[in-house]
Amino acid sequence: MALGEAPRWPIVAGAFLLLAALAALTGQEEPRGPLARPAARAVDAAEGQFGRILSLDLAAAPFPDDSRQGGYAYEGDFFPREGHYDDPSVEVFVPKGFEPRGSVDLVFFFHGWYSSISEAADEFALFRQFSDSGAKALLVLPETARDAPDSFGGKLERGDGFDAMVSELLDALRESGSTPRLEAGRITLAGHSGAYRVISRILDQRGAASKVGEVCLFDALYEDAERFEGWILRSHGRFVSISSQGGEPEAISRELESSLRAKGIEVQAGSDEPESDPEVLGDRVVFLSSPFAHGDIVSRADEFRRVLAAAAAVR
Repeated sequence: MALGEAPRWPIVAGAFLLLAALAALTGQEEPRGPLARPAARAVDAAEGQFGRILSLDLAAAPFPDDSRQGGYAYEGDFFPREGHYDDPSVEVFVPKGFEPRGSVDLVFFFHGWYSSISEAADEFALFRQFSDSGAKALLVLPETARDAPDSFGGKLERGDGFDAMVSELLDALRESGSTPRLEAGRITLAGHSGAYRVISRILDQRGAASKVGEVCLFDALYEDAERFEGWILRSHGRFVSISSQGGEPEAISRELESSLRAKGIEVQAGSDEPESDPEVLGDRVVFLSSPFAHGDIVSRADEFRRVLAAAAAVR
């Protein structure tokens, strides 16, 4: 199971100070992983500067969902439906100069534990990175479990739940005047930390899920390695996993890498270094080892931008 962030930041901060002190005394490194919140970053002031943001409420959004109608308990803490599982928000970032023609490529980004779409967008500078990548697509941020230690994807885990959300999304964009009537083109699924679960469940679906051509995991390969492997083998889609050193995602990445090689899949492994992108990120299946902590891995070295830019370059 994925390690979760502690439910209250003051407790986490105190615990990490203590762990840091113990590490200094024992010579051991601080533990990495989803336990720590990302460091504060400058707010990504995207609207107007990089493009525009559309805020939609969709019936097919991950939540509300009957499975969390009564809330959710985790390690002695309770997270009620209100404030955690009652938000049908889906934000769409339209970069400057975007001109849809016939079909529209979609990049979905799913946040991890103890986060929200607004927090992830700001802390990871998602809109700026997306704009700088040159991706000819729309960036879509569905709200999953908000500020909770929960990887559950709500309605997106049911049958063709992803197809229903994509269909409603395209209808809403057309009705808002943002796009003409369009079909979904190539779809990218990206996410941080606990987002692994909803992404892996989508890959097993039909409809719009069959248009997924790329999966990008940012320190998120905690479980479901067999689901990701199955998708890589049957779809021939592009797969990129970037993991912090010493964490569970790195260990599982190594196992998946070995399994894929044994099945004859060419795998590229390297370091999370911008100068190595031409040799590493251009391949179909890529595993990168990052020197950065769990909360920094999406944006410390503009990882989101670099992965998207590399995908555009190899098409």
